Amino acid sequence: MEAELERTITTLRPDGKKGFTMKQHYYESLSAYILGKIKAHENLTMPQLLEYAQHDLPCESQDMKSWYVLQVKLDLEARDLIRTTKLPYDNRAYFLKITRKGKKQTLVAV
Repeated sequence: MEAELERTITTLRPDGKKGFTMKQHYYESLSAYILGKIKAHENLTMPQLLEYAQHDLPCESQDMKSWYVLQVKLDLEARDLIRTTKLPYDNRAYFLKITRKGKKQTLVAV
């Protein structure tokens, strides 16, 4: 039972740099949360995602919560489950979109 609780996953990064190691159950819940939010909210930006996460997710440290969300978001990008796209009306801002592969993943998870 303890070994199951201690399973970890090392995240990937789109730039090829070394990712971060975190508990697998925490990674899975964050990735499901991120994919669900992006699917539910069209043109969701990263600041909006972080704002939702600050409100919705339990965590002692607000800063750590944002950092974990960012690490999992980078991992989902590296795995081609989500992508960032420029906003049509503001080239400085980006929104998050689920890829076809990501849509299939959310269907399997349901």
